[in-house]
Amino acid sequence: MRFPVSFKLVAAAIVLGALTACSSVPVTSMLKLARTDLSATDPAALRIAVRLPHGLRPRRVTLRVTVAVGAEKTEQAFVLADLDDPGELLSLAGEVTNDTKIYAFRMAPEDVPRLLAVRDQMGAHKAKGERGSLTIGVGAEACRIGTLPAKTLVTTYLKTERTGDFFPLTRDVDLRKDVPKEAAPERIPLCG
Repeated sequence: MRFPVSFKLVAAAIVLGALTACSSVPVTSMLKLARTDLSATDPAALRIAVRLPHGLRPRRVTLRVTVAVGAEKTEQAFVLADLDDPGELLSLAGEVTNDTKIYAFRMAPEDVPRLLAVRDQMGAHKAKGERGSLTIGVGAEACRIGTLPAKTLVTTYLKTERTGDFFPLTRDVDLRKDVPKEAAPERIPLCG
């Protein structure tokens, strides 16, 4: 997205790697994302969740933040940690079905200062009146624990405020139809 350096997130800037390529974002989520101000968001409060069918398990989830100003482009990658407080998932209780499970992730505490440094870098560009772009992406690696259903649906969620709720980024992305061939369920490795 372009920032006259306002730090607004846009729906198209957040993806769940190959798992949700070519997917759509619910309109209500687009509005929420458009109103999210990264400069005011506490990185320690960011939460990402994914609803997977029982046959899939996440292995590694990475947040990538890319800042481009003129010809200069920097990218930071942050491996997300498991969310260890089940109480934070209460807003997703109605999203769980008999054949799915929700996994949630957060910034590792030791990575929060690095993400704040990226935000400060953007603030410095804004103060100088420079224009550029900010892209935030989430990539997930998964593994299989057996066969997957004919419809392998994945839903992703984001939470940007400590007291807020998760909201869907993508809903019911079919891994058999809506993703590139290299991310098809049959190509996902078995869990070891």
